[in-house]
Amino acid sequence: MIDKESTTDTTSEEVEEFESENQVTSENENGEKTWEEKYNDTYDALLRAKAEVENIKKRSEKEISNAYKFSTESIFLDLIPIFESLDIAVSQDTDNLNKENLVEGNKLLKNMFDSLLEKNSLEVIDPINEKFDPNLHQAIKTIENDKKDDNTVDEVLQKGYKLVGRVIKPALVVVIKN
Repeated sequence: MIDKESTTDTTSEEVEEFESENQVTSENENGEKTWEEKYNDTYDALLRAKAEVENIKKRSEKEISNAYKFSTESIFLDLIPIFESLDIAVSQDTDNLNKENLVEGNKLLKNMFDSLLEKNSLEVIDPINEKFDPNLHQAIKTIENDKKDDNTVDEVLQKGYKLVGRVIKPALVVVIKN
């Protein structure tokens, strides 16, 4: 009959002997790192990489938020001189105002606005005497005119606008239908 205690002791002794022979040490005979150390180093590198990714994500979100907040800054910087000119025009003494100065001031403001629109890639749609295009124009009414071709824009009620090639406001037009 086999003694249970001796079997258990033998097994425990064998395990201890196995562990002592294959014990995880800081370095083996060749000076290489053990699996445990390699695991710890890899785990540490993983945690650092994860933290770096989180930091990049937070920085990116902040940059996007700031870009959105300040995206209109350049347009407002261009609008300020126009606003200031209008403010000066409104505050002028009406007794000393003549028609020529008023017309010249309005032309100057119109030129300032035109350069602002051009600088910011806003294109005016003014389709007078062009073929009607439902992608660019919105027909408000039709008229007959035998002197002009069918589907030609006869009158522009309101100009349209394209921003970087995309229509943001179609031109309101009167179209010829014979």
